[in-house]
Amino acid sequence: MARLPTIKNPTPDQQPAHDYLLKTRGPAGLKGGFGVMLASPDICQRIAHVGSYVRFDSPIPRRMREVAATAISSELENPWEYVIHAKICRELGVPDAVVQAVLDCKPVAGAEPDDQLAIDVARQMARGHKLEQATFDAAKARLGAAGVVDLLACVGYFAMLAVTHKALEVFPEGT
Repeated sequence: MARLPTIKNPTPDQQPAHDYLLKTRGPAGLKGGFGVMLASPDICQRIAHVGSYVRFDSPIPRRMREVAATAISSELENPWEYVIHAKICRELGVPDAVVQAVLDCKPVAGAEPDDQLAIDVARQMARGHKLEQATFDAAKARLGAAGVVDLLACVGYFAMLAVTHKALEVFPEGT
């Protein structure tokens, strides 16, 4: 059980953030981390806004974003996110063996170049807290300067969710 309750009846100061979550994520957006983060409505809405960009509006290929989300969420042991995003990866055609290696935080064999790049960025930031020059160069060559920033923001966004979910003990049922 989460350390803070999910806000089901928002106060007037929570209402704008509540409405934003409903508008951008539907009823599911009020569950889990965002439902709990409504305790601080301003940060909740700001985080949700960044998430909307990272997940839906960034020009980075969707599959690459989903692989990055799964990789960083797995590395930081955040099942609320890695369960959801691993499923999306599979739906987008990422081979099951690749998804499973990412979930298990093990070496990956046979990944497409974009998938491997997303995995490398997420793992390097989670494990060594820095991006190796060769990985940066590959990301910049593939995505351009703005794309590198977007990919790093994607990894950072899901890392922020992991910190929040883990500290507030927001986990999906059964984990």
